[in-house]
Amino acid sequence: MANKLTSNDSKEITRNWLMEDGWSLRQASPEGASWAFIAEDPHDRRIIVGQKTDREDQLVIQAVVKLDDDAISRIDQLPEDERNEFLWDLRFELLRANLDFNGVMFPLKQIEVMTRIHSDALTKDIFIQRLGQVHKGVIIIQWTLMRKFAQQPLPRQMGLQR
Repeated sequence: MANKLTSNDSKEITRNWLMEDGWSLRQASPEGASWAFIAEDPHDRRIIVGQKTDREDQLVIQAVVKLDDDAISRIDQLPEDERNEFLWDLRFELLRANLDFNGVMFPLKQIEVMTRIHSDALTKDIFIQRLGQVHKGVIIIQWTLMRKFAQQPLPRQMGLQR
């Protein structure tokens, strides 16, 4: 049987992997977390990586998309059936991306996407894949909004190199 990782081990391992990949880190203190980092890469992508106090066998990777006032207003002005269809489409896209999510409801203000890694599966490869998966969830949200309102993505939103 493999050695069990402590919370501090997981913290140090993920900190090192993020720094090796060029992410800058800030310590965060969300409620209910043993530890957390706000990680920002050279392309301004921000992702939160941490571990909950009640689930030290899991690492959580998440990102939050906060809608600006213009997007909120545009969604609010949609007819109810069109708005509901838009929300269902977004939910199904996030499910297809194999992500957990919160906030995909009316009124739409912000959407949180996340995934977890159990400590017995924590490898650099899995960690980096899940980091990318969460970022793709952010792109799904951004592009779904842009498609709905006939906007072109900014050059930094065209792919993973934001």
